[in-house]
Order: sequence, then C-alpha cells, then structure tokens
Amino acid sequence: MRALRFALRNLWRDLKSGELSVLLLALLVAVLSLTAVGFFTSRITQGVRAQAMEVLAGDLRLEAPTPIPAKYFDEARKLGLSSARVVSFPTAIFSGELSQLAALNAVTANYPLRGHLRIADAPFGVPRTTDHVPGRGEVWIDARIIAQLKLELGAMLRIGESSFRVTEVLDYRPDQGTGFVNLAPAALLNYDDIAATQLIQPGSRATYAALFAGPPAAVADFREFLGKTKAPGERLRDVEESSRQLNSAIDRASRFLNLASLASVLLASSLALLALAFALPQLIRMTRKAMKARTA
Repeated sequence: MRALRFALRNLWRDLKSGELSVLLLALLVAVLSLTAVGFFTSRITQGVRAQAMEVLAGDLRLEAPTPIPAKYFDEARKLGLSSARVVSFPTAIFSGELSQLAALNAVTANYPLRGHLRIADAPFGVPRTTDHVPGRGEVWIDARIIAQLKLELGAMLRIGESSFRVTEVLDYRPDQGTGFVNLAPAALLNYDDIAATQLIQPGSRATYAALFAGPPAAVADFREFLGKTKAPGERLRDVEESSRQLNSAIDRASRFLNLASLASVLLASSLALLALAFALPQLIRMTRKAMKARTA
C-alpha cells in the first residue's frame, strides 16, 4: 500500500507539472495517426482494386481467339465462382444505305460481373445504371452511331444477316477499353443472337472472353488452375495486368501511403524513446527513495 500511495503521489505531481500530460497527448496523437494512416491505406487499396476490377468486368478475364472451353466454366462453378461470356469483333452495321464501323460485343445475361452498364434514353442524355443486357433481337448502340446513321430509338439496324431494334443508347461498359476493337463506337448484343448474324466465320477477327468473379480465396485457386491448364493461345488477365496506367497509379499510391505509414511509425518510435527518457529518471528516483525508506 505504501508503494501504491507513493506511485500515485508521484503521478499526481507529474500531472500537475504538465510534462506527463504533454507526453500522453503526444502518444495519443502518434497512435491515432498510425491507425488513421493504416485505415486510409486499406480503404484506398480496396477502392483502387475495385476500380481495377471494372477494367476487366470481373476478377479474372480469360481471352482467346477461339471459343472458351466448357471445362473452365465447370471448374469455376465447382469453386463457387460466377462467370460470363463475351465475344467481340469489329463489323459494319447498316441502316438503309448508310453504314458505320462498330465494335460489336455480344454478352451473356450476367455480364458484367464487376461494375455496371450505363444506358440512356436519348443520345448524350442522362445515363443510368442497369443490371440487364439487351434482350433477344435488341441492340444497344453508342450515341456516335446514332448521330452517324441519323437514327432514333426503335429504329431497325442490319447486323450481318439479321435485323435488330435499337432500344437503348449505350453510355458505358466496364471493359470498354480492353482491346483494339473498342476504338470504334460500340454496339451491344445478346450473346444468343450472335449466331444469327452469321458474322463469325473461319478467319474472323473475333476475341472470345470468359469472365470470372467470386471470393478472393476461390479466385486464387482458380487462377492457379488456369495457369496450369490454359492453352498457349489463351491469355489470362487479372487486376495487376489490366493496364499499365492503372498499375502505375496503384504503385504510386502504394508508395505514397507506405511513406506516410513509415513517417507515423517513426513518430511513434520517437515518442516511445521520449517516454523512456522521461520514465527512466522517474524510475531511478523512485527506486532510490524506496531503498532509503527501507534502510531508515
């Protein structure tokens, strides 16, 4: 009890002097800054990765010049992953005597797996997000195509050997910048309609893609599976390989945030040394007083 009273008396004296209050405040600031930087770093990293996944429209993207084998989709289903199919190629679309080169994309119903499509009810109108894709016999087209072909919503377009009704203006696709074909204004079809166009023939410059998304652990297992089984002509793309510009941005952001974390750690270390320098004389003085009290 005597030692406790002695410690409390010294603590009260140090609090009244103001030195201990300053030290406690400095320690509090160091801990809060380190926690805030760590939380901010985590949130930024998650946000950047989420944006990066939109570039692929999924967590993984497998591309090939031929249709993607069904075995990949079967394995993804076993691991609990969602999947979607995309086929893209450049083609001309016609409205009467007028024609326009377009980047034709045919997608399955659950496209995209990451991000959202944006459509509008009029060219250059206010866009809105949608969870749907064009129905059978429908096509969504870029506003530039509408302007070039002088179209209105509800008009009919000829694509290959079939005709399709323009039902929406396509404003944005998550993966609209993933290939050379996307330099042209885009047109979006239902995947089940692509056969009716008869545009894909031997030698066609079509790119087939399979999208996969799901829990990180399952995605990692599936990435390993694809790395072992994919054919030489099949290309696997993930977040890190989505684009050089995005990777550069992620790298710069990570370096900056890591530097901020390091500065916080150094600040906390300096304050810890300050605390030690403050506490050590106090401990020595208390020890000497305790020894004198025992010998008295």
